[in-house]
Amino acid sequence: MKWTCLPRLSVLRLNVPRLSAVLLTALLLTGCISMPQSHLVTMAPGVTLQLTAPPAALQMQAKTQLIEAEFDGEIQSLLAQVEFTETEIKLVAMTPSGIPLFDVLWSVTDDAIINQYVPVPGLDISYVIADLQWVNWPFAQLQSATNGSFKEEFSNSTGQTATDWTRTLTQDGQVVLTVEKFDNRYILKHLLRDYQITITELTKVSL
Repeated sequence: MKWTCLPRLSVLRLNVPRLSAVLLTALLLTGCISMPQSHLVTMAPGVTLQLTAPPAALQMQAKTQLIEAEFDGEIQSLLAQVEFTETEIKLVAMTPSGIPLFDVLWSVTDDAIINQYVPVPGLDISYVIADLQWVNWPFAQLQSATNGSFKEEFSNSTGQTATDWTRTLTQDGQVVLTVEKFDNRYILKHLLRDYQITITELTKVSL
């Protein structure tokens, strides 16, 4: 699959206008944008995450995920198809009915390329990619990529099994971010940015 200009999970800070209004302008907004980006994402004052290449276990893997993003009291749902290579993350987002929203090609070495089909105010590619990494990357890789206090504990919450985990990022005892794994479902809460994302894995295949 060649990605040069295609259709943030959420990353996902997704602040999408009401769908009825969005779809009226969809055909007018198709375009490819190259966005210079920093690979160092600020999670909180004094706390950063260095975005890194996909780990070996994910390379040449593709996932289809249901994303439910809660922000400012509103919940928006989308489907995301994500591919991981040695140096890139490729993501296509669409409505549950299959209408394209946007696509992203993120690279360790180059600027991100975003193709936006409908207006998505607040779309910040750095946080989209950061949220993907908080959920999917191995604990040790994330721990070495952040200067915050990052820990992982197993079977902490009701509904978790022995192989599930809870990850917590803190600064001076204040919780910045949590990620809870429940089998094929992940709940990410960014307390300082005040949003929550629930990611449910639907399929996973090798490329």
